[in-house]
Amino acid sequence: MKLKPRTRNYCKVLSVEDDKDYQDALLNGLNALNYDNKKVDFLTASSALEAATVIAENPDISVIFLDVVMETDHAGLRLIRTIREDIGNDLVRIVLLTGQAGMTSADDLISQYDIDDYWCKSDLTQVHLQTIVLSNLRTWEHLSDMKEARHSMQLLLAASQRIASKSDISDYTHSILEELGQLLKVKNGGIVCFFHPEKEDLANASIVATSGEFSVHKNRYFLPAIEDDVLKDTVLNAYEQKKHVFIDGFSVLYFSNKELDGRVYMVVVKINRTLAANEINLLQVFCENIGAGFRNVALNNKLTELAYIEPTLGIHNKNWLIRDIRDMFSWEREKATLLMVCVDDLAYTESVLGASYCDQLILSLYDYLNDFFGQSVDIAMLERDTLMLVVYDDKEYTELSLERIIHTNIKVEKATHSLDLTISSVTLSDFPSYSAEQLISVGKSTLARAKYEDVAFLAFSNELASAMFGRFELLQDLREAILNDDIMAYFQPKVSLKDSTLIGFEALARWEHKNGSFIPPDVFISLAESSGLIAKLDRQILRQSCRAIHTLKGIGINVPISVNVAGNEIIRPDFISTFKAILEEEQAPTELIELEITESQLINEKATINRHLSALKALGVNTNIDDFGTGYSSLAYLSTLAVSTLKIDHSFVWQMEESEKDWEILKMIIELGNLLGLSVVAEGIETEQQKTHLLALGCENGQGYLFAKPMSIDDTIYWVQKGR
Repeated sequence: MKLKPRTRNYCKVLSVEDDKDYQDALLNGLNALNYDNKKVDFLTASSALEAATVIAENPDISVIFLDVVMETDHAGLRLIRTIREDIGNDLVRIVLLTGQAGMTSADDLISQYDIDDYWCKSDLTQVHLQTIVLSNLRTWEHLSDMKEARHSMQLLLAASQRIASKSDISDYTHSILEELGQLLKVKNGGIVCFFHPEKEDLANASIVATSGEFSVHKNRYFLPAIEDDVLKDTVLNAYEQKKHVFIDGFSVLYFSNKELDGRVYMVVVKINRTLAANEINLLQVFCENIGAGFRNVALNNKLTELAYIEPTLGIHNKNWLIRDIRDMFSWEREKATLLMVCVDDLAYTESVLGASYCDQLILSLYDYLNDFFGQSVDIAMLERDTLMLVVYDDKEYTELSLERIIHTNIKVEKATHSLDLTISSVTLSDFPSYSAEQLISVGKSTLARAKYEDVAFLAFSNELASAMFGRFELLQDLREAILNDDIMAYFQPKVSLKDSTLIGFEALARWEHKNGSFIPPDVFISLAESSGLIAKLDRQILRQSCRAIHTLKGIGINVPISVNVAGNEIIRPDFISTFKAILEEEQAPTELIELEITESQLINEKATINRHLSALKALGVNTNIDDFGTGYSSLAYLSTLAVSTLKIDHSFVWQMEESEKDWEILKMIIELGNLLGLSVVAEGIETEQQKTHLLALGCENGQGYLFAKPMSIDDTIYWVQKGR
């Protein structure tokens, strides 16, 4: 069926003249006008004021014949400004007429006023008159077409920009329908968009967006839902020819996206009029943008899958959950809780049963948690062994309420697997200013703290937040203090319990914060260890200890100073070379520097540490085991270590008078050290009675507040010189 372009079938001409006789003569001269067989409507006005009203009510007037002089000498000229500037009509053709030849030159008027022609009334013959009207009608129609085309292109550009912002297929298809409705001014009829997978029959094509009379068919199959045979045939024709089809009443737009998502999309526009040729052109151009948009949506879906899906298990990942939390409504956030659920010892399970089994284990846990919380949960994967849940209800989660999850049995490959879980929770309404990233970060930190404290459940709280963020601020200050060498070595004497003879010192790090307070060593040492600053701090204390050796030599004291060092630092490949370099730079003898390592650190690094201890012993450096008795080391392993001293943890010294068991343990440690030929030093001695008991048990050396607190180097010199 051939489409006929829609054209204008009329035009309007206005005569503004206060001389009625001349106006009648003008209209009579135009009665025989034939302009492409179109109807010409003639409008009249006898004054500039009346003309302004007529023009405002008829914005599609093509030509105006305007008398210069009417109610005033310049009324016609003022009307020109009203038409162009006030009414804003820049298309209408204005022919200015004057009854006084030579009053003002045509060039002057045309340059000063926006007019298109200027004639003296007496020079207008009928032939001239019709020629003027016809030429101006054609010019007006040409300009109108250009303006309409410009307007259409502006609409097209705006519509294309709006649909380009859509990345979801549902939003995108609804946007297409809305923009098509505006472009084609669809008031009656409707628009429908449907798609079908490439490998399926067209009868199974699903409707995804509708408007107008098609609205009742949403979410149905297209062909079974449509009763119009002409429309069905047109759709089949477009599908078979793989192109757009335009007929009277229907436009079927075809878009293939097989290479990206294996789908064909078709848009049907039903409009109860014939489309004009320019509308079809506009629609075809718009279709190019629609087709590009379908490709962009498919690409976005693939990118979304890569960005938001964990590829191995097909579970949403952290990025997806962050977006989910960001997009929450305020009322959703008010009743939402973030849970972190970690499977204990999954790495060990994987080493025994394999990765495939653990994949199924996590998927089974995912299904179990979905069933447990019903429809009110979103689940994503944080790490291999950890799932994140946003639960949308207003319950206060506690260890008791989550007991069924913390210790549960799930089905894995037709067998039952017992799970122990560690869980942290963050109530979103308690922390309204936290971003999605911050919520997940504190949830993860709370989970790590729960594992550290060996508890099954821990809820994030304001107190915990203060501690965490306080530690972060303290870490910044610690970095600055280490950079500026503001952490000082204090020295606590080691003495013979028999005669109080000085046998050495232990160097202990002390930090006076810039606010004047002293930060407890257990706080900043653990912070340095967890942040990777401990190696630099250990080197600074070592240098200060080397310089203290020279200072003490200056007053006649030649005793070793022991320096604490982390076990995982000793096993670093460059530790011994760095250690030797510092001693050489500071010219400190190796026999006057000792290293202290806690028993628990020795155990953690037992696979490799003895080789490094032996290398240190070969340099003449003694190594002490600090806090002995708290690390549960193997006695067989202890006998092989290249160490020289056991330092008894202060807890046994403090409790030996109250606990018979601690007394026996203390006695055993002292006897063990003597048996292995090791020096034994008791820590934390505070009373003469403790000193007496230790001597009775065979411990000959000790340190503690009974003798002296840790002191700065100046106070240490004073202590030595005053005879201790």
